[in-house]
Amino acid sequence: MRALYTSDIQANEIDGLGHLNVRFYMERAQRANRLLMTELGLTSQALSPARLVQHDTYCRYHREQFQGSTLTVNGGVLEAGPERVSAFYEVTNPAKGEIAATFVIVNSVTDPGTGKTLPLPAAAVAAAGRETIELPEYGRPRTIDLGAPRTDLTFAEVAARLADDRSDPMSRRSEWTVTPEQCDEHGFLSDPGALMFGNGRMPSAEEMRNHGPMTFTGDHGHRLGWASLETRMVRVSQPRAGDTLCSIGAEIGLHAKVRHSRRWLFNTSTGELVSLNDNVSVALDLDARRSIEIPPSIRDQLVTRHVPEFA
Repeated sequence: MRALYTSDIQANEIDGLGHLNVRFYMERAQRANRLLMTELGLTSQALSPARLVQHDTYCRYHREQFQGSTLTVNGGVLEAGPERVSAFYEVTNPAKGEIAATFVIVNSVTDPGTGKTLPLPAAAVAAAGRETIELPEYGRPRTIDLGAPRTDLTFAEVAARLADDRSDPMSRRSEWTVTPEQCDEHGFLSDPGALMFGNGRMPSAEEMRNHGPMTFTGDHGHRLGWASLETRMVRVSQPRAGDTLCSIGAEIGLHAKVRHSRRWLFNTSTGELVSLNDNVSVALDLDARRSIEIPPSIRDQLVTRHVPEFA
């Protein structure tokens, strides 16, 4: 494993919980991933007209980070085969000797005109094979299973069980139509970040600071927020201009301090599942700055949307 990217945490990367927002850990890992894939020969020029796609991304958050710290991303290839290359990345704070976050990113090559997966160039597979490392124990999942995700549920099944809940960001239902402006020249949705958000675009840094993540008041009057421990996003299909998408969420696991939320994004025009987004988060007392048991009043709300049978 070797260093790929170093950067300082900027003020505009701090969110409403007072620490580096999860999207900026992700941005650093994605930049390191692009650099490593380029070194393997998986460049846009070499692949054209095909494209490299990051279709499965797992993250485990280890230690919150704050403005002014310098972070370094180290990484290496985990495995490479005919249709995919997966890599491991660790975001570290060298000055403190901390692991801030770890990632497993799976890349594939797609035909931009059809969205179908294509074979990886043999030279890239060979180059990746010479770069392989073992997945460290601290990078392995604690809660989220990295096996093949469940894709058999339909929108009708999920929607029938889950009413809309506007009080919680992981529960609310959002519907939107893909516009031509959001698509590439082949008519496919071009912004992968839009798959996680119901308005079809990635929130700006200013919106993240002012409006998210949401905070609540616990049963004892303390401010409460949800701090992410693990996330996984899997892209299943690619929507096109004119398709109507619906994002809907629930709890597939509920523990004393931790919730395991899942958001499904369905293409209601075609019936296809577009993506799955899992988030394991802990209840964080923002005043005491420590994890706490989920307050009963909030747990009661989560129980109504607890569907372990959908996991």
